Amino acid sequence: MASSIFCVLTVGLIFVLTKADIVLYENGYENVVVAIGKDVPEHPIIIENLKKMFEDGSQVLFEATRKRAFFRKVTIVVPPSWEKREDYLSTNMSGLLSTAALRVDLPHPEHGDIPYTLQLGGCGESGAYIHLTPTYTALMYGDFNSTFGSPGKVLVHEWSHFRWGVFDEYGEHGSASPAFYIGEDQQVHVTGCTQDLKGWMRSLDGGQCHADTSGMPDARCRFFPAENNNVTGSFMNLYFLDSVTQFCDNDTIPHNFWAPNTHNLQCGGQSVWGVITQHEDFKNANFPTKVSSPSILKPEFRVVQEAAKEKPRFILLLDLSSSMDQFMAQLYQAVVRFVRDLIPNESEVAVVSFANKSELHVNFTRVQDNREEIVKKLPITYNKDGFTAIGGALQFCLQLVEESHVKSEGLMIILITDGEQTILPLVEEVLPDVKRAGIVINTVSFGPNATDSLESWAQETGGGSYYHSTGSRGSLSSLDALLFDAIKSSDKDEMKQLQQVHRDVVFVKPGLKNFVVGEVVLDSTVGHETRFTFTENIDLYNLFSIVVNLTSPTGEEYGRGSDSSIYRVDNITRTITFTFQEAQVGKWTYNISTSGYIPFDEVLVAVTSHPSKRTQEDPIRVKTWMSSSEVTYPSPTRVYAFISQGYSTVINANVTAIIEPPTEASSVALPLLDNGVGADLRAGDGIYSAYFTQFSANGRYSVSVTVSTSNQTAKLQAYKPEDPRSRPLYQYQPRPHTSAIRRIRLPVPENSLPDPVSQFPPNDLVPSLDPGGNEGIGGRELNKVQVEQFTRFISGGIFKVNNYQPGDMLPPGRVTDLAVLVTHLFESSVTLNWTSPGDDLDHGTASTLELRYHETTLIYLDFLKGHIVNESHLTSGDLTPRQAGVPHVITVKIPGRSVDSLEGRPLFFALKARDEVGNSGNLSNIATAYFPLKKYTYNLKEEQKLNAISGLVVLVVLGVIVIFIVAFIASVKFMHVRHREKRREQELIDGGCYRYVMTVMKPVEEK
Repeated sequence: MASSIFCVLTVGLIFVLTKADIVLYENGYENVVVAIGKDVPEHPIIIENLKKMFEDGSQVLFEATRKRAFFRKVTIVVPPSWEKREDYLSTNMSGLLSTAALRVDLPHPEHGDIPYTLQLGGCGESGAYIHLTPTYTALMYGDFNSTFGSPGKVLVHEWSHFRWGVFDEYGEHGSASPAFYIGEDQQVHVTGCTQDLKGWMRSLDGGQCHADTSGMPDARCRFFPAENNNVTGSFMNLYFLDSVTQFCDNDTIPHNFWAPNTHNLQCGGQSVWGVITQHEDFKNANFPTKVSSPSILKPEFRVVQEAAKEKPRFILLLDLSSSMDQFMAQLYQAVVRFVRDLIPNESEVAVVSFANKSELHVNFTRVQDNREEIVKKLPITYNKDGFTAIGGALQFCLQLVEESHVKSEGLMIILITDGEQTILPLVEEVLPDVKRAGIVINTVSFGPNATDSLESWAQETGGGSYYHSTGSRGSLSSLDALLFDAIKSSDKDEMKQLQQVHRDVVFVKPGLKNFVVGEVVLDSTVGHETRFTFTENIDLYNLFSIVVNLTSPTGEEYGRGSDSSIYRVDNITRTITFTFQEAQVGKWTYNISTSGYIPFDEVLVAVTSHPSKRTQEDPIRVKTWMSSSEVTYPSPTRVYAFISQGYSTVINANVTAIIEPPTEASSVALPLLDNGVGADLRAGDGIYSAYFTQFSANGRYSVSVTVSTSNQTAKLQAYKPEDPRSRPLYQYQPRPHTSAIRRIRLPVPENSLPDPVSQFPPNDLVPSLDPGGNEGIGGRELNKVQVEQFTRFISGGIFKVNNYQPGDMLPPGRVTDLAVLVTHLFESSVTLNWTSPGDDLDHGTASTLELRYHETTLIYLDFLKGHIVNESHLTSGDLTPRQAGVPHVITVKIPGRSVDSLEGRPLFFALKARDEVGNSGNLSNIATAYFPLKKYTYNLKEEQKLNAISGLVVLVVLGVIVIFIVAFIASVKFMHVRHREKRREQELIDGGCYRYVMTVMKPVEEK
């Protein structure tokens, strides 16, 4: 009986070990998974502290959500490398770190040991995971408590990012969310949630804060909160304060929508509590609950030891109904390449086809050196009278799994179909059994007519959806690439995952002399089991005719006549493959020609490679996704790509999303940027983003992403003083440039300062004598390691569009980085800059820009009350819109304002963009220009006059000095000559010559 109970517990546990299954049931969060990384050294204090963190966090969360939520069931997963213990439950699943809500793993190069949440989406979108390091986890109730505050509060702060998609409410120097701002009361405030927070505004050395060139506190200035604050909000700001227990709302803890913090920028000024209550957890009347005993808030813990990495298991489920007649050649070509080159070694694979009924072609077979045997069994024809029995095919797969005694949990079905289900049972009747078995369904819609339910089937089972455009020439989203990405998620060992290094489509003119030359770069993180594949587009009326020659970085040439272990030709799938067990690092070149007669022969070039065995470095990886899988026009969707190497992010890469429309129209190349404006949330975080706005029809749009670094500017945003794997577990490595909020101590005693206040007169800010000397202080600059050249390709799934109608219905983008560069008091002018918005969000060029300013923050509430700026007010630059993404800089002379009327006062600027049909973009962020007092300001014109007078005086003085020197030299010379003559006279006297001369010269007497 005991063993059967254990089995039930184990199976039940496996079933819920996914992030997507976190649920809020009767006010308690269940199925929360915490996973410990395989490189984390074993120590019992980690599990002990994690339990205590969730116990404390459960009570904090209950109060913060106003008695609406707490942690009820938490599973802690330890790696298989840890010693087995009797109190650990067993599981036969592996790779759970990638799906856990919270992970304990090696430090992030930027954040170090500071807790953080990886947020990949916008306002209200869940994050990827919460990251704690072994050092933080071990010391969070010790040395780190005074720095970061109560671990329970830290957990609730990060959970808010992860679960509800809210953002930080503190500011940061050198970012789009400045550390300080001037409010509607014309006073300086620290950027936060509430204006009632008291403290001191001091420089890092404890001295008085100075102003930068914009008149605002410079980067050396910090806010030091008083410990005895009585503010209760907010958890997204200074949560470590004892008084903070709530989120800001629009009622009891008034939300400060003036503050230019990240949350206001991303969520349009909504309060944090307002965004939280719109989440699925709370919007459906999840009312506060009464707790009869504090023990109810104590979570139930399970500690599970995951199994060693399991081998992936797949079923290829192929639609061979009559509608597949025109696509059969493409399907066979892709499946053959998938079996030969893309399925991981040691995988178990089965192949099932269906039409009116299902047929087993390959029973579960472990893939080793038997790939050609599997290829021989693949179906090559369709059923000309067949219908589409998808539900029956899924039933057939369930029975096959049971009869073959193959573990169903984690097994993946890749369903490829082009039509609607036409035979009972329907999938909806079978899907509950599929979910109970723990099977994941990935769907590939072949052409535009596949059933609309494919995406929902995949979503319900935790799978993904892909779309193959059958009519588009030059498509990168070939079926084999989609199959590859459909199975890649099952390989949990990222150090061994196959990478799609390169993918391109080339068109070759007939004739062996009309060759096409291309290049492929293999970086040092890949190279093991590398394949260069060249596939000719299926054309039933032409023989396979392409000729390919490949040259290595050191000049070795491969082609016809090369060793059969390297060079292989398959006339049936029209493919030439070059295989290298260990490929050279560097630039490979290929040469393609054709002996055929069609005007343009389409050839797909694909390069795949496993991570290198020559280095222990993590391979460079790319992940891509969309903000929404269902788009109702004219709402846009955001396309994202995340480029990383381990936890380090790659910045300054060339990233392009290729969008294949549902029609036969050409694909759209969409540049993705990491510049912190438009669709991109934060600059320099390795997440590249863009809005897709080029809709052309309703239906499925396929997404793929290419990455390159041919410009040689890409860098790895890293902080690597040493290999983190060799660092002692408890050695804290602070990251002074991180933006994470933490307690910083006053550099001077509190009793030496005035009483803490919540607002600061801007006139107290004395301009810095070295306005450029604070660059980099408080920013996010890290060591940036030059990245070698590399290329990558990945398929990103699909999104579906409905309600499309022609016409310009999308407004220009919103400017989020309007900033004051310099204020010029004595010129009564301000220099502004911003990144140009587009005509349709961040694409194209807007038609007009409307820039206004006001003496108060009223401009935020009523833009038209602001004073408009026109071209006549500009002393440099113009208001002509630039192409989206281009920097725009102007200098505005404030009309009718004297120096006396501006000194010691702020001006608030904002702008909007409009397109040619009158669509107006949203109001930009507010940029504040503060004009310091005259006594603190340099008057350039007066200084120039003084400099001119000083120059004249200097010239006069120099002239006098020159005259004096010349006179002195002349006098000295005259005296020297005179002295010499006297000395000669003396010599003559001494020699008697004087008497002789006088006698001779005596006059003759008259006779």
